[in-house]
Amino acid sequence: MASYTFTFQRKPKAKERPRLGRKKRAFTPETTLEWERHLAEEWDGPFFEGPVSMEVQYHKDHVVITIEDLPEERRSRLRGDVDNYEKIVLDALNGVAYEDDRQVVRLLGEKLW
Repeated sequence: MASYTFTFQRKPKAKERPRLGRKKRAFTPETTLEWERHLAEEWDGPFFEGPVSMEVQYHKDHVVITIEDLPEERRSRLRGDVDNYEKIVLDALNGVAYEDDRQVVRLLGEKLW
């Protein structure tokens, strides 16, 4: 199995929510688009196919990303991005299990089924 670790030398950034423009059209803020563009341009690792495991560590001034191939039997039949499954759980527990999901400093998501 292949594994690759990449260090992105840029301060971590949370993805901003889409905004509504003057014509009531949603758009992603430019600062988010710029951060995403820089990461995509600087990625010098391989292109992975099939199921992968991803670990992301956010440091004060950089981000460390490790991606590892997983066996094909780890492919999930669940549709949707794993981060969207996590987001709904985090948001639902705001004010119930914790004051705000900003308190969550470690999160592991895995699609099985």
